[in-house]
Amino acid sequence: MRHHPPRSAAPPPRPSSWSRTASRLAGAGLLLASLNPALASAPHSERGGLQTSALADQPSTTAAVLDPLRSLAITDFQTLSLISLQRVMDQLAQQGPTPGFTGEQLFRQLWDTQNPAPGQPDLPHGAHCSDNGGTLNGAPYTCRPNEGAEAILGPESVIARYNPIGLFNRFDLAPPDGAHCGEYRIVFARGLGSSRRNMVIFEAVVPNPRPDLGLEGCRPIAQTWASLSTLTDPAARGALVKSFFMDATGPGQPPVIHVNHLGNNALSAGQIRTNQFLQGPGASFPWLLREFKLRQQCLPGGGCPLRFVPVTVKANPRGDFFNVRNTSPLAVSFRAHFITQVASLAVNDINRFNYEVPDLYNAAQSDSEGVLASDNYLNEFLLAPPNNSFAQAITTELQRIGSTLRPEHLVARAQSLSCAGCHNLSSNTDLGGPVSFFPDLRSAFTHNTELPADGFPPEDPHFTLSNMLQDTFLPFRQQLLGAFLDTPALGVVQHHLDSRIRTVVAGQPFTAEVTVSNTGATLWRPGNATRGVSLEGGQDLTLAPGDTILLGQRKTFTLTLTAPMTPGNKTYRWRMHLDGVPFGDELRLPVFVKIPAFGAELVSQSPVPDTVANGESFQFSVRMRNRGTTTWSPQMPVELVSQHPTENHLWGVARIPLQPSQVVAPGEEATFTFTAVAPDLTGSYPFEWRLAQGTSVFGQGTTPRTVVVSPPLTCDSCTWGLDCPQTCPPPIE
Repeated sequence: MRHHPPRSAAPPPRPSSWSRTASRLAGAGLLLASLNPALASAPHSERGGLQTSALADQPSTTAAVLDPLRSLAITDFQTLSLISLQRVMDQLAQQGPTPGFTGEQLFRQLWDTQNPAPGQPDLPHGAHCSDNGGTLNGAPYTCRPNEGAEAILGPESVIARYNPIGLFNRFDLAPPDGAHCGEYRIVFARGLGSSRRNMVIFEAVVPNPRPDLGLEGCRPIAQTWASLSTLTDPAARGALVKSFFMDATGPGQPPVIHVNHLGNNALSAGQIRTNQFLQGPGASFPWLLREFKLRQQCLPGGGCPLRFVPVTVKANPRGDFFNVRNTSPLAVSFRAHFITQVASLAVNDINRFNYEVPDLYNAAQSDSEGVLASDNYLNEFLLAPPNNSFAQAITTELQRIGSTLRPEHLVARAQSLSCAGCHNLSSNTDLGGPVSFFPDLRSAFTHNTELPADGFPPEDPHFTLSNMLQDTFLPFRQQLLGAFLDTPALGVVQHHLDSRIRTVVAGQPFTAEVTVSNTGATLWRPGNATRGVSLEGGQDLTLAPGDTILLGQRKTFTLTLTAPMTPGNKTYRWRMHLDGVPFGDELRLPVFVKIPAFGAELVSQSPVPDTVANGESFQFSVRMRNRGTTTWSPQMPVELVSQHPTENHLWGVARIPLQPSQVVAPGEEATFTFTAVAPDLTGSYPFEWRLAQGTSVFGQGTTPRTVVVSPPLTCDSCTWGLDCPQTCPPPIE
């Protein structure tokens, strides 16, 4: 058996310059092309978004009492003994459409993908490593005869060779919007204690039973896992875990082990991944990590059998794309895309730096062995000439965001996020900044091994977890789970961005902003009627179409209010509601209302007809109260002025003055009366008036109306005695 070379606990010696390597390939630098890489699909398998959410920094009392070996990573023999690969495969096969197709056949078909076509005779219509000339997504996909031999029908069950060694809660992979509830994984290893190692990991994406609530819809699942920490009876814990994976994730919900959770869905969410290192006589094979989807593959002649389908390994771009000597359009496009991800990779936290890799760049497999392996991104990057255009572009972007990291640190971080990097290839690699060196994976190869762990009593044995999982990854996942459970379903906090009380003018409209944060796990959107309801019957705070406000995100409501006529302090108040349910403290907007030099309040106005004929006239009268500090007089002048647009002549007159000797002191009233004449052209016209001092409009206006101007009635179209012109003769009886 070929083993991965051991890693030293101390950081290995580095070149005196990162731009120098043992061998340097000649070639000129390549200018980054201004390509627009397709970003429609940028999947990543190990970081779902919660690592950047408010949960990551939120103090949590629940996190402190969670037991990671019960609520995050279950490796005890007793619980694991309740779940078998046989039952998993039988359950999946039964969910497929083909009668008589067994779990044993389905599992063998997984490994038949590692054989060249035509494969095993009883497993037709499956994918094979020789398809597309031995490529997948344009990248090499080598055949693996040792693993392919697992597909050969023999006297013993292939499934019986594998046993569960770990159950994992990956709630942390739920997206912040709660589009799903994360991944829940089962790791099976071949032949415990065997020298012929092989692993299969079922990574099921569980849908959100209440996607309308966002992440809050996942609370029952999170609570189920948290409850395992305080459930002291091992049998009860085992029964709950078994039910969750094999029976149901909740009332009316399917179990974790379901074909629709492993890739057979519209979003292709969920996957099966393999750690392949079966070695045999003769030539050795490198340790490879591969990814599969379980899908119903519909055939031209009819039928849609269930099959494992090889797919790319996510967040694993082809290694040679990091080398500027690869001048293929796809490699150039990837390097241009990589520059857009610099800020995400420059986050100085090993649990939070990330980047997105659109699937067109992903490799078909991840090779974790050897410094010169194709997936050693750092080696590929350093093989290029020093100060090449790619390195310079990374440096420029790092400088723009104020980071002191170097280009090689970003490439090393990208490598650590790949399958191979996380599984030992990045051990002791300098990631730069406070992150420092990637931890040494002392367990070698995998984060969950078939070996019994030290430190447990003989009556309660556990399988081994890597030091990195226990010391780095699990504590962070524990924080996220605990903080989520501490977060209320609904919550809001208001941000007062300016401590000064705003002064507004009595009777005048003004634009206001109310800024709040969503502090609850339920997303806000127009579809669930999230709004700030005015407590005074005024204007509500409403979301814009398409708004989705997640936990920790801010929303600024902008609205136009009209100041009251009464001077002094005024506070506008709202309360947030979701589907009619109020939550959170009052939202408050205090203002100080001042009396203007010129102010007006509408007292009354005469009726305005809905419809008039071309050229028809009608009397209009409006009474206004002086709400300012200045006395009105004709000499100022203060006049009633048409609106929309200001001072228009649509109604035959644009300005109506005060009477020649009229004086209106503050608090007194004035009446403006005039004859309006309808426009000559038919149509709908605005009818609104406000006072003005010279060219400055002020105060409340008349009630806005829209008047329809239509052709005059004729004697043939009118009703005698009601609306006929006087010139019409009476009807003949």
